[in-house]
Amino acid sequence: MSPSTGASAPAERLMVLDTPSLYFRAFFGVPDSITAPDGTPVNAVRGLLDFIARLVTDRTPSHLVAAMDADWRPDFRVRAIPSYKAHRVASGDQEEVPDPLVPQVAIIEDVLAALGVPTVGVDGYEADDVIGTIATGAVRPVDVVTGDRDLFQLVDDARQVRVLYTARGVGRHDVVDEAWVHAKYGIPG
Repeated sequence: MSPSTGASAPAERLMVLDTPSLYFRAFFGVPDSITAPDGTPVNAVRGLLDFIARLVTDRTPSHLVAAMDADWRPDFRVRAIPSYKAHRVASGDQEEVPDPLVPQVAIIEDVLAALGVPTVGVDGYEADDVIGTIATGAVRPVDVVTGDRDLFQLVDDARQVRVLYTARGVGRHDVVDEAWVHAKYGIPG
């Protein structure tokens, strides 16, 4: 209870964004006719910012961080599983990314910095690794926002880690907790 008002203080909750998952989803979901005055495509930027605004408004996290890919296909994973993300390799070891999305990633990083949203990426690791580290080491409840099912492995009711799964859209996301994982897959979270 707040001593001055008698009301409970809002609970602290960390929201961790799987930023690459969200900006890819935005890129394909927002018309490519959305451009900056100079003609630079910004549909992924606009879509990501709309996603973040909606999530922050609806969920009111006390803390927000954007996880980024510093390496989309880490060597240690490729050594362990040579086919890891091989379906997304354009040539050599370069990720297949639509040309209009490439310049938007730097814009996204700049806009997040301008908004004061911290971004975290670690050389040799992808955003999923960063998210896993943050979620398992957090000292407060965590919402992981992603469209990727592989992060369901982080769900932990005892530690109050859940996933806001955006496969059907940010406004219609599923709140994934241990009961949801068990109902969907028949395994514990």
